Amino acid sequence: MEKGEKEVNKLRKSRFFKPTAVLALAAGILALQGAGIFYGTDMRIRDYRYQRGGLINPDIYVIGIDEETLIRYGSWQNFSRTGTARLLEQLNGDPDLAPAVIGLDIGFFGETKGEADRALADGAALLDNVVTTSYATFGKAVSEANGTFSVREQVMTYEEPYEALRENVTWGFSNVPLDTDGIVRHTMGYMEAEGEKVYSFSAEVYRKYMGELPSLVLHGNGLCYIPFSGKPYDYYGSETAGLSFAAVAEGEIPRELFAGAIVLVGPYSTGMMDSYYTAVDHAVPMYGVEVHANILQAMLEGNHKRELSLWAETAITGVFLALMAGALNVKAGERAKKDSGKEKSKRNLKNIHQGRMKRAVLAAVLLVGGYWWISGLAYEKGLVLPLLYPLGAVVLSLVFYVAGSYVQERQAKKNLERIFGKYVSGPVVSNILKQGEEALKLGGQKKDIAVLFVDIRGFTPLSEALPPEKVVEILNQYLELTTSAVFGNEGTVDKFIGDATMAIYNAPMDLDDYVYRAVKTGLDMVEGAKKLEKRLGEITEKKVGFGIGVNCGEAVIGNIGTSRRMDYTAIGNTVNTAARLESQALAGQVLVSREVYERVKDRFRFKYLGTRKLKGLAEEAPVYLVEGIL
Repeated sequence: MEKGEKEVNKLRKSRFFKPTAVLALAAGILALQGAGIFYGTDMRIRDYRYQRGGLINPDIYVIGIDEETLIRYGSWQNFSRTGTARLLEQLNGDPDLAPAVIGLDIGFFGETKGEADRALADGAALLDNVVTTSYATFGKAVSEANGTFSVREQVMTYEEPYEALRENVTWGFSNVPLDTDGIVRHTMGYMEAEGEKVYSFSAEVYRKYMGELPSLVLHGNGLCYIPFSGKPYDYYGSETAGLSFAAVAEGEIPRELFAGAIVLVGPYSTGMMDSYYTAVDHAVPMYGVEVHANILQAMLEGNHKRELSLWAETAITGVFLALMAGALNVKAGERAKKDSGKEKSKRNLKNIHQGRMKRAVLAAVLLVGGYWWISGLAYEKGLVLPLLYPLGAVVLSLVFYVAGSYVQERQAKKNLERIFGKYVSGPVVSNILKQGEEALKLGGQKKDIAVLFVDIRGFTPLSEALPPEKVVEILNQYLELTTSAVFGNEGTVDKFIGDATMAIYNAPMDLDDYVYRAVKTGLDMVEGAKKLEKRLGEITEKKVGFGIGVNCGEAVIGNIGTSRRMDYTAIGNTVNTAARLESQALAGQVLVSREVYERVKDRFRFKYLGTRKLKGLAEEAPVYLVEGIL
């Protein structure tokens, strides 16, 4: 049973997060991150964390080409240029009340009817405050350098406003890229088209308003993260009661409303196919003109969000893997070193496992909560931190640890069951596992116990008369019988000594009514031997039976032996007397001492056999024969 104590200590001192386990988990997570697996999931978590909307800029107005406009004027193709000219005339009719900038998120790329083209060009010429759009299409291009071919995406076509309009407006491309999951999260500040650097529609509106390009474009890398301030319809007013193109063009809304402001004009009808799902709302699409309004507001506020490189994001994930591994890779028994004896004895398998789980969950909660809080602060400072992989690394580490620790605890439990199952019954094993070392008390102590010795009478002649294999077979059957009887009364098989068995009661764990159980074990063995003898009659005519001795009293129990071999056993006069009583017993007899008799005399029938000389005792001792249960 020394092995059982070692098993508990082994689990307490073990480290589940082995270096190989950490490396395997880290390699898997970092490989997924490096390959961009779960990119959409990663970005959606960022959307939830960072994109909550906010206060829209009151100096940005959106005029929508809405359903009301289409009902009044008909198909957009029929009035796009004349209608826009009327809108510009209404807004710029009084220079003192004119908007600072009018941004037309509308493509006027080719010449149509001369009258309509001239009307729009003339309307744009009233004031130098009009910005319109260009548009690029992209495709894959193959290039060759030093015999090496590469494929990259580049601008294939680039459309600008028609020539007459270009003389009176500035323009920027209206393209807004979609992420791989179809969500708008980024904007291009500039791109290369026809050998020149061209800027976005929002950047050109900003330049017209501020007199210079935004720093986001000047110092960025072209692709920028959009911090959405408005949700769908926020700039417009509402889905049904916004600033309608027709209402403004017809003068139904006073031009004074737009004096000195930024006015963006664009499609606001589902039939015009200019709406997108955005990071701020995955359920309700946002029209393109409001996407530009969000980008423009970020430029005006200097609200530039910088995303980390893949290497930096991977490094953060690696740091969190290391932190979680460090938090979990603590010996389960470190606290036990500081515990008092009583506290330490309570650290059984269940407590060790629960302690590990609490520590693991606490570490995960602290890391996840702390990083979640830090990510919010970093976003306010302009840094977009990754979320899925650092947090996922913590959660996966926790799951991995909990599952692995559970498996380890289950394996330790099985090992204990296997070890103790050789000595004690199933219920006793369960109690040991529940109570842990407090039940075992394996360190060596004095304790009142009951001791039973049983030997097979007539076994020597039997062994001389039968082949060795038959002798072993019969011996095993007898030992199985004695073991079953001991276990049936919740005793502990201390050892087998040849054809004899030693059992103890009330150790290693406390046992109620242990003297009674020891005596009853002897009677059970005698009864079992009668049944076994009938079965053995088919093999041999030799008669065998059990001689049993039982004593109780104080004994020293604990692990006794050397560093190479040690056994859990009991020693002292109590044990010696039980052995001497067994040597006096005939086949089928259970002999007990006076101490046993006094404790259970009202529960069994006894026959007093007088006093006998027992080896090792100075005086003769009273001996009683157990005849049955009362």
